Amino acid sequence: MPLRTPVRCAIYTRRSVDQNDDLSSCRIQFDLCRAFVQSQKGLGWVLFDCRFDDDGYSGTTLERPATQGLLKLIRWGAVDRVVIHRLDRLSRSLRDFVFLAQEFRANNVELHVVAAPTLGVASLDNLMLNVLASFAEFEREMTATRIAEARAYLKSKGRRIAGAIPFGYAADPRTKQLVIVPEEGEIVSTMFRWAVAKVRPSTIASYANAMGWHTGTGNPWTSPQILFTLTNHVDAGLVVDGYGFREGCHEALIERSLYHDVQNILALRRTRKPGRVSEHLPWPLLGLAYCGKCGRLLSTHSRRRGSLIYRYYRCRSTAGGREPCKGVLVNAGKIETAVLSAVGLESTGLSSREEQAALRGAIRRVVFSADTGRIKIEFQPDASPAEDLDGQVSGRV
Repeated sequence: MPLRTPVRCAIYTRRSVDQNDDLSSCRIQFDLCRAFVQSQKGLGWVLFDCRFDDDGYSGTTLERPATQGLLKLIRWGAVDRVVIHRLDRLSRSLRDFVFLAQEFRANNVELHVVAAPTLGVASLDNLMLNVLASFAEFEREMTATRIAEARAYLKSKGRRIAGAIPFGYAADPRTKQLVIVPEEGEIVSTMFRWAVAKVRPSTIASYANAMGWHTGTGNPWTSPQILFTLTNHVDAGLVVDGYGFREGCHEALIERSLYHDVQNILALRRTRKPGRVSEHLPWPLLGLAYCGKCGRLLSTHSRRRGSLIYRYYRCRSTAGGREPCKGVLVNAGKIETAVLSAVGLESTGLSSREEQAALRGAIRRVVFSADTGRIKIEFQPDASPAEDLDGQVSGRV
């Protein structure tokens, strides 16, 4: 009896950045797919040795390490069939799905969806796959829209959206809004009374520790933690609104006049003019640099160490109701040098403002992938074709 030609199967799994439940974990997906592959052993299906798991990556982009690794093996001809649990695990973008489908077809690779095993490779089945991919993209966009609308509504009503719970408060289990913890609230009030009497934060920390008080995490108080508590606008019943504050729906721990008096006392103690360190720093890629994981704009970030200031671009946007991507932080000097070199502006002697204007005229955007350290420059239509620069920028600073 002739031996069957082995069908080399690669299982791909993905869990989104906003999914933390065990039922959608990569392990559960892999186990379901592996069981199906084993059930087809009589047809010659064999499981590929390497696993392809993108745990914590968005389906809106293909800049995922396991996805890129799988594509390389497919192009080398090492894979005959890709097995996934559900179609949206592969991609939530119709454009990306079409690209992957073309890659599979060009390399004679078949796609098998465990949750829809009847889908084959006929023309009608390809149409159904495209329809399902369209629905996956539609679902993602609708979810993002609903989250954004809910956040906007809560913000307009002065209600809490998310974030850390300050000392003195707890989150109501049902509404998730802030409610006062009486014992902690009394401690905060006492600290403000000491501060308005011009007791320094370091001394307040010593008093608090001597009285056996602990922070919300059960640790002793320190001067920075006292300073953070004394400058927290939430204690005065306020919430952030753009660049200012507005009335919140939670109960204040202290009177507004006491809060302002303490802020004035703390302001007089500052040895350096308050304000953001990054206000007067050059940021030529501001508004041009995008995150390769989520596709959102990178924001600027700076750190002061003594007389030195370190600049970075990082993913901190919460657009669409999604949390910022973890670990997306790149040294500003490195990525700016790489981009300026690609555009031919690395030694022109232009000012930072002139550099930014020149870059905006030459490129549409710069996409940084923190996982691979790659940047992709998309030029303006009349400038130059897209170019990949590999190894010039490191996402681990």
